[in-house]
Amino acid sequence: MIEQAVIFCGGLGTRLLPLTKVKPKPMVSVNKKPFLFHLINQCKSNGIKNIVLLCGYKHKQIKNYFGNGSRFGVKINYSYNSLETETYSRLYNARKLLKTKFLLLYCDNYSSLNLHDLFTHYKKYKSKFIVTICKKNEGNIQVNYNTNKVKNYFTKKIQKAKFVDIGYMIVDKKTIISNYNFTNISFSYLLKKLSATGSIHFYFNDTEYLSIADPKRLKITDKYFSKKLILIDRDGVLNLKNDKHRYVRNFKELKINYSFLEKYKKNLRNKFIICITNQAGISTGDLSIRNLKKINKEIANKYLEYKIKISDFLVSTHHFKSNHFLRKPSHGLFLKAAQKYKFILDKTYYIGDDVRDIEASYRAKTKCWYIGKKSINTSLKNKYKRTLISKPF
Repeated sequence: MIEQAVIFCGGLGTRLLPLTKVKPKPMVSVNKKPFLFHLINQCKSNGIKNIVLLCGYKHKQIKNYFGNGSRFGVKINYSYNSLETETYSRLYNARKLLKTKFLLLYCDNYSSLNLHDLFTHYKKYKSKFIVTICKKNEGNIQVNYNTNKVKNYFTKKIQKAKFVDIGYMIVDKKTIISNYNFTNISFSYLLKKLSATGSIHFYFNDTEYLSIADPKRLKITDKYFSKKLILIDRDGVLNLKNDKHRYVRNFKELKINYSFLEKYKKNLRNKFIICITNQAGISTGDLSIRNLKKINKEIANKYLEYKIKISDFLVSTHHFKSNHFLRKPSHGLFLKAAQKYKFILDKTYYIGDDVRDIEASYRAKTKCWYIGKKSINTSLKNKYKRTLISKPF
């Protein structure tokens, strides 16, 4: 597994002027904390506690705030270079601090991270270098789906490239050392060189990404970080499952889960709650759309009596044999929720009672509070180690 994260922190951040006139880009405030704090916290939540910061511009501010990392539950080492030092050179100069494999991040991008899933792809392709990409109308990366490799890397954004690299790379240390040409060069040199020889695999992150690279995107990112939501399943959590039938088919069969409600009502009050639920009864004919809406409305009304507001119900009506992207264990509705309500998936959690709920959370990169009775085998426990949480409130 990956135990170290390396973060580029040395740039001038000229597109963020005048903010970066007085502070380095990683220290720009997002939700009242330096953006770098959020990256380090994300690494920590994925099990990484060894951090290397590649610093340059106004590096003392970074060191004064984070110190050795102990205050944040991590260990931080620093590598300092002059302002003229390019990014690849910064990384090469820190080679003595690098572990055999590490996660490499940019200091101005944030995307929801499931390190276990990223590393699983890294191992699957026996890769030495894997980069996370997102869709973009004008990007800098073209891919080969057959080989799962980066086909072309461009130093500038172009219309024919529909993906962009956002960092979140798993890199083999030997790759960094063996490809260095001993001149002051940018990291893009390495990406371009390796892509030309088919040496970079890609990991597609469909949760998209945020950036603080310029004032406009910084403002958007700050809004996303300020959102706090709870995602929640329906049957088995908000209400009891139907003992006699596969689905709650009508108003009379609905039974509120008062045990859950009474126990956690104080924790759920004043929270923005979205219900994500499979309701295959629509496809099987056991449940009508009209009754589904009535049932959801009654659930919302009952919880509102306890001053708990369920703001929305996002429903998959696809058949239980379907592998539709919107039906759990797929995570399509999680992405839909994030796009609609503008929040960060790996900074929220889902309450569910089925293993499919955990898997959907894993794929969406959210955390999951599992309250089901079915035991989870050792293999799944290892897979979901960083997904499952025991104390969400």
